Amino acid sequence: MKEIKRDLIFKYRPLSNIQISKDDKKVYFVSTSADLKNNDYTQDLWSIDTASNEVTGLVKGMKRVDYFLLNKGILVRDTDKKKEGYTFFNWLNEKGKTVKAFSLPLDVNSIRDFNSAYYLVAATTNRSCPNFHELDEKAQKAYFKARKKDEDYVVFDEYPFVYNGAGIINGNRTSLFLVSKKNFKAKRITSETLDVENFDVDGEKILMSGVDFEHFKGKWSAVYEYDHKEKKVVKLYDDKMEVYRIFYHKGNRIVLGTFAKEWGAIESGKFYCLKDGKMELAIDCEYSFYNAVLSDVRYGKTRSLVKNKDDVYLLTCAKNQTIIVRYDGDRLTTVFEQNGTADDFCVSDDGTIYSIAMLDMKLEEVYKVTDNKVDQLTTLNQDVVAGRYVAKPEELVLEKPMEVYGWVLKPKDYDPSKKYPAILDIHGGPRCAYGPIFMHEMQIWASEGYFVFFCNPRGSDGRGNAFGDLRRKYGTIDYEDIMDFTDLVLERYPQIDKERLGVTGGSYGGYMTNWIVGHTDRFKAAATQRSISNWITEVTISDYGIDFPIEMEFDDVTHCEKELWDCSPLKYVNNVKTPILFIHSTEDYRCTLPEALQFYTPIRINGIDTKLVIFKGENHELSRNGKPLHRLKRLDEITDWLSKYLKG
Repeated sequence: MKEIKRDLIFKYRPLSNIQISKDDKKVYFVSTSADLKNNDYTQDLWSIDTASNEVTGLVKGMKRVDYFLLNKGILVRDTDKKKEGYTFFNWLNEKGKTVKAFSLPLDVNSIRDFNSAYYLVAATTNRSCPNFHELDEKAQKAYFKARKKDEDYVVFDEYPFVYNGAGIINGNRTSLFLVSKKNFKAKRITSETLDVENFDVDGEKILMSGVDFEHFKGKWSAVYEYDHKEKKVVKLYDDKMEVYRIFYHKGNRIVLGTFAKEWGAIESGKFYCLKDGKMELAIDCEYSFYNAVLSDVRYGKTRSLVKNKDDVYLLTCAKNQTIIVRYDGDRLTTVFEQNGTADDFCVSDDGTIYSIAMLDMKLEEVYKVTDNKVDQLTTLNQDVVAGRYVAKPEELVLEKPMEVYGWVLKPKDYDPSKKYPAILDIHGGPRCAYGPIFMHEMQIWASEGYFVFFCNPRGSDGRGNAFGDLRRKYGTIDYEDIMDFTDLVLERYPQIDKERLGVTGGSYGGYMTNWIVGHTDRFKAAATQRSISNWITEVTISDYGIDFPIEMEFDDVTHCEKELWDCSPLKYVNNVKTPILFIHSTEDYRCTLPEALQFYTPIRINGIDTKLVIFKGENHELSRNGKPLHRLKRLDEITDWLSKYLKG
């Protein structure tokens, strides 16, 4: 049986952006392939006939496929045409041929039919010229000419001013527009300062949530409604509430969110019906409605909420897998639950689910779900790992008042009479989770002769609010669970050489890696990725920023230096004796580059073997959707560093 090679990641074809046609006759989805020549990706658009299940390639080899299913047909963003401030579109027919559609003087995020006369467009605008769409061509050119004079300068006068993956966002807002289907003129319907976060349409009305701000964007959202007959937006609710999702259901305005009273600002949302300015509890639950189970073999646009003609369907993490539940107004019903994760989905009017999923340790494929019967419709990734060693996760349960679930991968050609090195991999979040699904980095380590073990300590998602509660507990109960799980793994698998243990993790997993090496010397080597070392600088620099002390519920979020410092790995850096590799990116605004530099510098000065690898132009998503060759370089650096100490 062959190994899982490091560069096999270039053969994977992640799937995304699955949608169903208005008449339910076709399902469309996108696949992504590595383009090594240009160190980038290309995408293909596919269709599935819902009657015959036949899969057909429509468009191949596009730089990006961003499509929208409208009443008139398939609208595709034209990524080849460039004009500053504009977005271009083409119509796509079922034979994969495109014809010019129209262009808009907007930076379009999404477009949908509103009624027979208008499209509803969500676009990114900037307060420096919020009505760019109304300027004539001469005025537009003058605007960009003036901006070019100042291109060597960056001015911040708002918070947040950066966002991971988007770069500088100072002055940016997501705004809603109605665009005429006749002359394609755009009319703004939201204020210049309102940043729209969620919206839904019911007839001639638009329900939306967002934050209206001029200089500081807070954590709490308000709820608004636009009535096309009245031609105005009305604020419906403005109490302290964090809104996760918002939608119409059978004439009711439904808000999924939290008042942060029981478990703080990290608590899972509940469903409320907004009536007469009051939130009436509809369904109490403890789900986080997104795909929290992590993997490094996904890529592209996905959705966590979908509506059909009757009900609303949502993705959520349940224990160690991602499932789909149906909201019918009275209850949540699980409609898709398999051994793995549902990564994206769409639903026909008769309730048939089409899901991109990772099941039974396989890579992503499209599945059809009808009456609990699951049929695989595609085989795009089926042959990639055929004949190769795919380590099967063996579940371990750490018995405590709150059980901790984890898994162990055995090395290729495992011989119980031999001793092996092992790698502990810690997930990010912390409100995320690991599960028994395919992770490329873990599989290459198993193929290269390592035990690999990983778990979901307290603070992880999928187990409810009490389990996920880390308020003022960072580096305490989570560290305890990870160390206890390590002890359990060593007890159950005596073939692991306890003198050859490595540890790695990214984001929160990087934070925990930094914390671990400052509190124990049991690991022979460490690799910390996109990590946090100093919560004081993390709070004041990153796009996560002020959310952290709010979520921790410190007594005074503007005077919490001691609390932040006490849970900062940097406080304990002089305890570090473990050789440590740092992986970071220049455009990571979630865990900024200074977090690596601050921890690296004293370790280097103290004479501990260390190395800092910085990826230019990459952000917090390097391991998941960074440039292909950069992702391989990251894997090489981590694996070679750990091998130096665990195998050398």
